[in-house]
Amino acid sequence: MSETPYYVKNDGVKVPIVVPKKILVFAPHPDDELISCGGTILKYSAFGSEVVVVLMTQGLGGYTKEQDRDAIAKVREQEYKNAVKSLHIDEFVNLKWDEVEIKRDTVKIVTNIIRDQQPDLIFSPHPTDTHRSHRNTAELVKESVYHAVHGKAYGGHEKNVLPKGMYCYESPSCKFSYVDADVFCVVDITPYWQEKVDTFNKVYASQGEVLERTMTWAEKTAKLRGEENFFEFGEAFIPQTEYVPLSILIL
Repeated sequence: MSETPYYVKNDGVKVPIVVPKKILVFAPHPDDELISCGGTILKYSAFGSEVVVVLMTQGLGGYTKEQDRDAIAKVREQEYKNAVKSLHIDEFVNLKWDEVEIKRDTVKIVTNIIRDQQPDLIFSPHPTDTHRSHRNTAELVKESVYHAVHGKAYGGHEKNVLPKGMYCYESPSCKFSYVDADVFCVVDITPYWQEKVDTFNKVYASQGEVLERTMTWAEKTAKLRGEENFFEFGEAFIPQTEYVPLSILIL
């Protein structure tokens, strides 16, 4: 964590924000990290947090002709490299899986990514996400956190890790209005909203009509989350505390 806390005013009283040293974000497809938590990434990167993104798949499910697959892969990969740069992400791990599957080999890989990265915070999709790749990513990360934090399986000898918070992010295929949860954390991304939009429009040109539809959802949701918490734009997260104590509250 940062040794120098960031302060905000709360009715005239300065309230310290604990700035995590490293945030590890799991994205099922290219653009998920930007759509769901791009404003939060920009905000905490500006505070000095190191941000690492793990990209699970190349997002090739949208091709209609088999011969277009390789060309689409190259376009999506370059777009993602541009997105990483625009979001000030310090490192990204591209697993290049065709599908996100929960099995021994994939659990081993993700468990050891968590051990190697030693994150203070972990962001992932929510386990009830309608999209299979999102849902499987959430379950895979959850199981891997269990092994990384509470056991030594998959080569964990002398590899201790204890994140200070794990959060699930909202997505178009997992609207938190329909999720049974008692606690939501909403990050004020108002100063970073336009940069998030500009990044998406600039970077993901290949998305076509998907871009317009996705950003319409993102804007309406960001306004809703902001209005609920007395600011303009927000991004919502649900903390997962089953295997990780909630020691850092994101704001």
